[in-house]
Amino acid sequence: MLNVLDSLEQLDDPAERARRAGKLLAAWPEQHTRLREIRQSAVVAMRAQNISYRKIAQTLGISLARVQQIEAGERGKKEKPTEGPSAE
Repeated sequence: MLNVLDSLEQLDDPAERARRAGKLLAAWPEQHTRLREIRQSAVVAMRAQNISYRKIAQTLGISLARVQQIEAGERGKKEKPTEGPSAE
């Protein structure tokens, strides 16, 4: 994937760069989902081998809680900013 991006950046024709980048951006949502599924499958496989959450987290460089989220198929939760009381 990085090779594709590198080669895209090296295209001399800016219109062609833009066209190809647009095609990649259009395909990204589907590929992003696919990447999440690949990662989840790998975590599930590690758990099936009785590898602990802690060891998986250490191996992947992520938190133990994140490993559990990935295994469950949960996306990372983004906290919404809290709004203070209205000043009316």
